[in-house]
Amino acid sequence: MSHRITDVRIHSLSAPFRRAYWLALEPYTASTVVLVEIETDGGLVGIGEIHARPHSEIVRVLNEAFRPRLLGEDPVETERLWDTLFRLTYSREAARFADTDGHPIGESGKQSMMAAIGGVDIALWDLKAQIAGLPLYRLLGGQVAAVPAYASGGYYGNDGGADIEGLVTEMESYAERGYSAVKMKVGGLSIAEDVARVKAVRDALPDVKLMVDATCAWDVATAIEAARALEPFEIEWLEEPVAWFDPVEALAQVASATRIPIASGEQELHRWGCRNLVDRGMIRILQFDCTRSGGVSEWLRVAAYASAHNVLMAPHFDPKIHGHLVAAAPNGYIQEVSPDDPLWLELFVERPDVRDGHIVLSDRPGLGLVLDRDVLAHYSTDAGA
Repeated sequence: MSHRITDVRIHSLSAPFRRAYWLALEPYTASTVVLVEIETDGGLVGIGEIHARPHSEIVRVLNEAFRPRLLGEDPVETERLWDTLFRLTYSREAARFADTDGHPIGESGKQSMMAAIGGVDIALWDLKAQIAGLPLYRLLGGQVAAVPAYASGGYYGNDGGADIEGLVTEMESYAERGYSAVKMKVGGLSIAEDVARVKAVRDALPDVKLMVDATCAWDVATAIEAARALEPFEIEWLEEPVAWFDPVEALAQVASATRIPIASGEQELHRWGCRNLVDRGMIRILQFDCTRSGGVSEWLRVAAYASAHNVLMAPHFDPKIHGHLVAAAPNGYIQEVSPDDPLWLELFVERPDVRDGHIVLSDRPGLGLVLDRDVLAHYSTDAGA
């Protein structure tokens, strides 16, 4: 029986936090997502999520460029549909979504288009697995439904300060909830102050895997100095240690100077950027996020390349989607969870559980997600209208 796409619905959501959570260089104030629903003539609905910005531009791409091309198509044909949408990024169609002020050459609009492709592709794979009657991880060849997870948090205080007491209390709470691995932020204060924060967490949790994330805060010299200062604390990985302007060669310099494994890739848009990280960046862990760009199809390509180079996959964010991919990839390592994220906690009536530090995937077909329509309406913004 063939299936045809009859509708594409877009929702822009924002759930404000109770307080600002400071990363190294900026505050994190709300959980946001563009949610994509793709419906078929058989009544099936696939769900995709996009964790990128700006929402208004992504929604415009979805509604104006992608939706007309998807209606009437067979959702099972993921490769062909991905290629159809991707080709728009290097066609005259892309100019409609670029900044037209000044000289036209540049990347403007490409990120929004790649993010939109990601949301559509995830929804198509959800449908594809539903049509097959299998959980997505099983459709992709995975066997084990329990995926190792780590609790991601460890932000700075309300004003961006060290707040060591609050930090330790937060990280201990994750361990009490069964997580055997946790991640915290560094890079926002002096190296000495960050070392004191890391030491406090390590002293409180001596047997827990500890990752640190600098969110692109340092130049090479500072990153090397910081990495060497952190080595005594048995760090599982050092994430995104170098600033935005030299994301590959600088990583290799840092990786060469420390025994801490380097992780990166959550901000990459496609397989070619990830190839550069693997080939030249000397990373040990690749964090490509299919909800930011490219979707499941591109994630699988990235994971295959990483596997051939002995690089592990530990995707950024969105465990309800990435958990399926980690479960199916031979180099799937561990999955990030933000335990107190309001959209993770509230948006779905049915989603994977987290038990004993593992994401436990259900046997429901597809992603196994069921939306809470009341929560969807509560957090909706005008950008999705």
